[in-house]
Amino acid sequence: MQGWMIALIIVAAVVLAVALAFVFGSLFAVKSILGRRKKPIKNEFPEKYGVDVSWFDTVKDNTETVEITAYDGIKLRALLLKHDGEKVKRVAVCQHGYSATPHSMQPYAKIFYDKGYDVLLPSARAHGMSEGKYVGMAWLDRFDIMRWFDKVIDIYGSDVKIAMMGISMGGATSIAVAGMNPPPQVKCVIDDCGFSSQREEYYACLKKVPLPKRLALLPLAVGVRLACGYSVYDADIVPLAQKATLPVLFIHGEKDAFVPIELGKKLYEAYGAEDKKFYAVSDAEHAAAYAVDKEGYIKEFTEFIDMHIGA
Repeated sequence: MQGWMIALIIVAAVVLAVALAFVFGSLFAVKSILGRRKKPIKNEFPEKYGVDVSWFDTVKDNTETVEITAYDGIKLRALLLKHDGEKVKRVAVCQHGYSATPHSMQPYAKIFYDKGYDVLLPSARAHGMSEGKYVGMAWLDRFDIMRWFDKVIDIYGSDVKIAMMGISMGGATSIAVAGMNPPPQVKCVIDDCGFSSQREEYYACLKKVPLPKRLALLPLAVGVRLACGYSVYDADIVPLAQKATLPVLFIHGEKDAFVPIELGKKLYEAYGAEDKKFYAVSDAEHAAAYAVDKEGYIKEFTEFIDMHIGA
């Protein structure tokens, strides 16, 4: 065999090996970052996030599990906290963040519940009670929430009023669904520390990596394309925010290093409705605005929902 042919075969083998290693590395990246979450990342620490999971014991007799089927056939489940007696006509849908649980939404669920709302706490795809192989990172979760709206309307009737609220990934999901022509029963949206796009959120997490951001993101981006069927570069909440018409309250901690406040402000500036407000908490880190300024948080929160759904 000619020497040039041997060299060509060797080069081809090396290129193939590198390509296969990159593909397997990309799939490993997506599994590590977006694979099914087994343990809560925050553990609902009350001292940092203001979460009191014992509160759920006080409403356990009024709590049931409900289920829907997502667009891709997986089963999604949620806790539904109901009031005794006549069926209420106000329901809050509260979506948790990345690697968290429905129980992490306790402070916000309690605000709604104490005001007479029934509260739906979905377990996001690839989290907890719900099925799913990969986390949706708001881009897939937006379709799931739209189905949860349909479930709420099916349970409570067409005259129900729905408030949507989310934290972090759940906050970005809230803004996304606001721009997807949600049913008229959805009256307002609250986004606490949501991100403006997957790309910008990943870049924020990669800021200390000594590589160009796009290069550092490439393995995950390829893995998401192969495993989840979409591009992280297309997973942009801003165009959806521009289409939104629902009243909105944005909440963000100024010391948030996980989802920098600039990403929240970008969503606020893009949001299409005139009825919008941005509430910044000066000393709050990620998802800690409630714990840092509980009195101010509850005031802003309740004034907003009272204005748009009723006291």
